[in-house]
Amino acid sequence: MNRLLAIGFEPAGHWTLDLEKDKLNFELNRHSAQKNVLYAFVCDGQVKYVGKSVRALAARMAGYKTPGKTQTTNINNHRRIRELLAKGVAVEILALPDSGFLHYGQFHLNLAAALEDDIIRVIDPEWNGGVSESVVNASTRARIESEQEQAPEPITTLIGTFSFVLQPTYYRTGFFNVSVSAQEFLGADGETIELFLGNSQQPILGTINRRANANGTPRIMGGTGLRDWFSSNATVLTEICVEVLSLTAIRLKTNENNLWGQIPS
Repeated sequence: MNRLLAIGFEPAGHWTLDLEKDKLNFELNRHSAQKNVLYAFVCDGQVKYVGKSVRALAARMAGYKTPGKTQTTNINNHRRIRELLAKGVAVEILALPDSGFLHYGQFHLNLAAALEDDIIRVIDPEWNGGVSESVVNASTRARIESEQEQAPEPITTLIGTFSFVLQPTYYRTGFFNVSVSAQEFLGADGETIELFLGNSQQPILGTINRRANANGTPRIMGGTGLRDWFSSNATVLTEICVEVLSLTAIRLKTNENNLWGQIPS
């Protein structure tokens, strides 16, 4: 596992098993909406499986949670995860998203696709069978990808929603305050938070600051990235709608039907 952490993999969540309902489930606290992502299943520090997905991480995990009848990879890993959890062994989910910054000339280098094969070759995870699914013969690879993409991408379950009015200071500086009623939706002071801006699939990173406000409510510090998005998509006193994806991931959208105008700064 340390070798994955050393190249940028981060703890993203874990699997759970509800014994009463006999249901497998997962919890993601980071990268849930991230597409083009490498992921790994880890037990007691040992990497059991490495895979990649062009879909949101939450959508790919949903395939393992409820595999289709012909989805061999999903079925096998569903069974393996259940067996470990039933024995009391934790199964962690690590993730490495494609930053989108790697290019060769004008062409984007897909980090997930580039690293998957070599990680599997070097680490040789038990559940991968020692070979990457991407280096089996072309017809088998096409069948696997078809099986894994058959299920429609699920609607991301939101923890909650709230809104705020874009104040002049927010607009100029690139932060915003969260109300008392919405503060429970967000994580602890000092945690990194993913900010998905508009319809972007690539987040910028911010920080949750619970010390800036006297009542302990969060201030989301997004810096220049958030400031630039504010200036490109809204005006002062625009209502900004926030969808909470997890305690450390939110999506910001402008409410185009609620543009209240601009006041002098």
